[in-house]
Amino acid sequence: MQRLWAIVDQQETASDWRWNLLQGVGFGSAALVATALGRHLFGIDLPFTFALAAIAIGAVLGGALTACVGAATTIPTALVFSAHHPLVTPLNTLVVTGFAIVLALFGGRMTLLRQRAGLAQRRSHQRELCLHSIFNTTPAAMIIVDAAGDVLAINRSARGILGITDPDTGRLRLADLLPGLPDLSGDTPTAHALCRADGTRLALSLSSGPLPFAATGLRTLHLRDETEQVAAAERLALLQAELHQLARATALGQLGSAIAHELNQPLATAANFATVAQAALARGRDTVEVGAALDGAVQEIFRAAAVLKRLRRFVERGPLQAQWVDARDIIAEGATLGMLAVRQAGAELKVSIAPDLGELWIDAIQIQQVLLNLIANAADAVSDTAVRVIDLRAVSGPDGQCTITVSDTGPGIAPGQEQAIFAPFRTSKPHGLGVGLAICRAIVDAHEGTITAATNNGGGATFRISLPQRPGIGSSGEMVAHAA
Repeated sequence: MQRLWAIVDQQETASDWRWNLLQGVGFGSAALVATALGRHLFGIDLPFTFALAAIAIGAVLGGALTACVGAATTIPTALVFSAHHPLVTPLNTLVVTGFAIVLALFGGRMTLLRQRAGLAQRRSHQRELCLHSIFNTTPAAMIIVDAAGDVLAINRSARGILGITDPDTGRLRLADLLPGLPDLSGDTPTAHALCRADGTRLALSLSSGPLPFAATGLRTLHLRDETEQVAAAERLALLQAELHQLARATALGQLGSAIAHELNQPLATAANFATVAQAALARGRDTVEVGAALDGAVQEIFRAAAVLKRLRRFVERGPLQAQWVDARDIIAEGATLGMLAVRQAGAELKVSIAPDLGELWIDAIQIQQVLLNLIANAADAVSDTAVRVIDLRAVSGPDGQCTITVSDTGPGIAPGQEQAIFAPFRTSKPHGLGVGLAICRAIVDAHEGTITAATNNGGGATFRISLPQRPGIGSSGEMVAHAA
């Protein structure tokens, strides 16, 4: 800032000493001419009067240098041309010279002080114009208010955001410009919704800070219009939700035959129970046998309905609904969904869930989508191998993280591609879209977790997910399940 003021202050140039010399010679010459005219035209013969007047005028207008030059011009000349004048005596000459010196120095000092005051005033005005230009042209919207909430200054950007066309701030109050303004005493920017007079709705970010002379209660309010950013974030969130929902529907669509098989089993069993009940009624059997058959049919129908409910809840679209959920239940249900793909590939799924996982702050459907995608990828990887085993493990780490790993006995990951496989539209499948793992990483990142991939030493690949957990009380033993 000091460099800026130095540049601004340079606009005021210092006085030129040559001009002062010229002024002194001019005032002295004028005094000599006035003395000569007064003597010859009006009979006024005062050799030092006009000289002292010229010295005084020079001191007032040009300073000490001008006055001294005027004195050096007039007094010696008066001594030369008026040597026989009765007033031109050594004593009078000494007195006039001393008075001229005092007049020059005193008048010059007063002139110097006046010039410095004028220079300071002009520099202050230049700095004021510079600050006003910066304040009014900066793209940052600012409002300066006093302790009573009256607007003292508002720049062009703030007027544009708030829809103010009148540059007069004398009638503006902060409470009228920003109704319902929250407390801005903290350092953190505060979000504020505003509806302008023309009906435009704005999403503002507000922050405030006191001016250096805080005793006056003045403070600066900074406004940032985030309406477009908020709208863009909402559109992006909607597109992400639609993409995630599409990915879930696509995953279940690829498992269509497995889902049909999963539903066919309870429905076929229910049909068998119903047939038994009909046969028992036809033979006139007692109601106990008929009731047992019907109870079995009802249970199988409810089983099929539970499968459909779970699938519908998984595939339906909805906003992010993070909440504290039991990690064991969510991982177990995700494994149940993944078993559809495992059975279709003729593989074996081993599930091992530690008892001390506690709770996770997650959207259960999205985390289950990640698990289904990883298990489905693993099932696809082992579909052409001799050993078809997929291992799902969940343990609680010492760093407060729940770690979930999905390992397979497939061909593994190509060297150097451990990070590239998470890039969008990168796939090794003949009919893949290359968005599954990218969506997985986006979901895990949104939950403040991490996901990595690595090739196993004995072959196959391992995907590792780490999510923040809230410790809880687990069961007495480890949950272990096998599915083939």
